[in-house]
This record gives sequence, structure tokens and C-alpha cells, in this order.
Amino acid sequence: MLDRTSAPSFGKIESINLLEPSVHHLDNGIPVFAINAGAQEVLKVELVFEAGTATTDKMLVSSVTSHLLTSGTKAHSALEIAQAVDFYGAHLETEISQDQCSLCLYTLNKHLDKTANWLSEVYESPIFPEREVETYILKSKQEMLVNLEKVSYLGAKGFSAALFGETHPYGRSASISDYESFQREEILKFHETMIKDRILHIIVSGKLTDSTIEILNKRFGQHSRSEILTTEIEIGNTTGITSHIDKTDAVQNSIKIGRVLFNRAHPDFIGLQILTTVLGGYFGSRLMTNIREDKGYTYGIGAGLVSLKHSGYLSISTEVGSDVCQAAINEIYVEIERLRKNLIPTEELELVRNYMLGSILKSADGPFNIASKWKTYLKHGLGASAHYNLVKQIQTITPERLRELAASYLQKEDLVQVTAGKALAN
Repeated sequence: MLDRTSAPSFGKIESINLLEPSVHHLDNGIPVFAINAGAQEVLKVELVFEAGTATTDKMLVSSVTSHLLTSGTKAHSALEIAQAVDFYGAHLETEISQDQCSLCLYTLNKHLDKTANWLSEVYESPIFPEREVETYILKSKQEMLVNLEKVSYLGAKGFSAALFGETHPYGRSASISDYESFQREEILKFHETMIKDRILHIIVSGKLTDSTIEILNKRFGQHSRSEILTTEIEIGNTTGITSHIDKTDAVQNSIKIGRVLFNRAHPDFIGLQILTTVLGGYFGSRLMTNIREDKGYTYGIGAGLVSLKHSGYLSISTEVGSDVCQAAINEIYVEIERLRKNLIPTEELELVRNYMLGSILKSADGPFNIASKWKTYLKHGLGASAHYNLVKQIQTITPERLRELAASYLQKEDLVQVTAGKALAN
């Protein structure tokens, strides 16, 4: 009988294997990364494009194009597509980030041939009906008007602009006037030049069969493949900016602190990832312990690294009562300075190691999670060695090395600080 009076023994994670995809090429050269795993008879097929929000000069174009891919084709309406896909127990969805967008199909194995046909039609011949575009633009505009009343939204917009610049592909954000001047012709052109016949690669994950690649080749390997346009984005060195976005009726203030750094291909990225976890990357982190548990200034505060294709940045984010905003900022800098001056105690570092390794173990469980990890690695041109290097560094990094990283990258004069809400008390 299970003894519930004593806690289970602690198990240390020694290694975490990551299933590598097999690589196939369709007749037209499109690479397919296949992750054959899982016990369920389901598949995820993801078409990935170099068509994120930072790849066009026109605001909203990439995001609207991505969201409306399933809004109707030359042969079928949005309702007909939805009903047909649903008939097979399948699901279509789109995803978009700054660097890439993707069109995903979740389907049962036995129906892949038919559901992949719908996926191909949506990808190849969307018409973006004028009524669907107008409805989506109106709905999105109304959502923005609501969001403009939230300090978290104002702070996020201001933080991106402060990090990269208001007109930079990574720093800009849409305005109400962008919605009002939007033209349907812009998304037709974007689809034609950035998406149609321009699949970067396909990631298929789940319980593959002998016919899976053959079906994908039939549906996506027979089209011509056009040149994939790449976007070069220059990154400046923005540091030391402090700004406040005034909202006099705010009950809470948003706080964003961080700086432009680099992406996960940089040799210091993993070390800073560990350091950032100590600072604010889990519930027992220093920022949570100080600002939530001890001071009671917030319900939650977090810190993390964001990896973009051409850059990356550190972000510390929270919302606090307007009357304690400056006090909370002061405590954030206190915790940063502690990391720069003092060694992290062994017991605390071991806790963070175990937390991070457990998170990685969870993220590598199941075919769709594994596919997500490989999507990230592929975006940065990385292979399996990146995964094993991550695990090794978490297991072996020293307090001395973490202090060196903090001293190099967390100098207060290099950090960008953006607040939104009531004016800060002196």
C-alpha cells in the first residue's frame, strides 16, 4: 500500500533526450521535418512561411493576411471550409510572430489525404472576401480601442518602441489610423509575394504512417516553388531610456524594464536564460519573493528572454498599485544589483536547475511539443546540439559565471524603463 505519510524520494534529472526529425524533400524541394512519435492516431501538419509582422513595411498586412487565410477560397466560402474540415474531426488554425507565420492542420491519420487537400486549397487560393476583411478590421479596431484603456497594453507598446524605435520592424505597433486606412489589396499582394508557393518548410508530427510523406508530396510537392524573400533587419543599440505613458485614471501602473540583447544562437543566451530565471522566471524567483510575497505590491511579476530571428531582448514585467510604482521599481533594481554583486547560493541555484530541467522535460514530451521546439531551433538555424548544450549548461553553470553575466549585461545605465499609468511619485 502507498505510504502517504512520507514524501516521495527526490529524483534528479540526468539527461533529456530530444527526438530528432527525419528530413524529407518533396518533388519541388520543400523540406519536410517529420517527428514520428506518440500513440494517438493524430497528426499536426504545419506550413511555415517567412512572413511575420516584421517582414513588411505596411502595418497590419501580415497579421490580417495570416488570420484570414481560412476566410474563403475561389471555390469555397469560410463556412463551407469550416464544415468540411470539421466533418473529418480536423481543425485549421494560423499562428504569427514577428519573424514567421504558419498555417496548421490537426487531423486524424486516416483522413490526412482529404484534410490536406483542404489545407492546400486554403494556402494556395484564398480570396480574402471583402466582407470578411471589413468585419475583421472593424472587430480588431474595436479591440484596440478597448486595449488602449489598459496600462499593460500601453506599456507593452511603449516598451517595444523604446527598445527598437517607433518605426523599427520590431518596435512599431499599429494605431487606429492604420485600421482606418487599411486596403484589402494590400493583403492580396502580400499573399502573392510572401506566402503563395513560398513554403519555407513543413513540420509534420504525430503518429506517421507509410503514406504520410507521400500524401504531403501529392498536395504540396507538385506546385512550383518561388524564391523565398528574406528580410534583413538592422538592430541599433538602444540603452538607458526612461519614459512614462500618462493615464491619469489608472488604478494600477504597468512597469517594463529590459534591454536589447541577442537571440538563442548567441553563446551567452543560455547563461542569461538561467540568470533571468533566478531573477523572475518562476514562482519562487527573487522578484516574486520580494515584490509579491514580501512587499505585496503585485499579484505577479516575471522576467524572461525573448529570442527573435535577428535580435532578442530581456523583459521584466509587472503591474502594481499606482501609489507603490516607484517603490516597486526600486526593488527591481535592488534585486538586479544583488545578482551583479553577490554569488547565488548553491541551494537556490540547484532549485533553479531542477525547475528548468523539469520544464525542458515537459516541453519535450509528446510529438506536438517536440515539433514546437524544433520550429524554434529551425528558425535560428540550430540543431540537436543546441538542446543538449542547454541541458549541459543548466547542469554545470557556476554562481561565478552567473555573476559575470549579470555584471556584463544588467548594468542599470543600459536598461530601458517604461511605465504606464499615473505619474510616478518622486
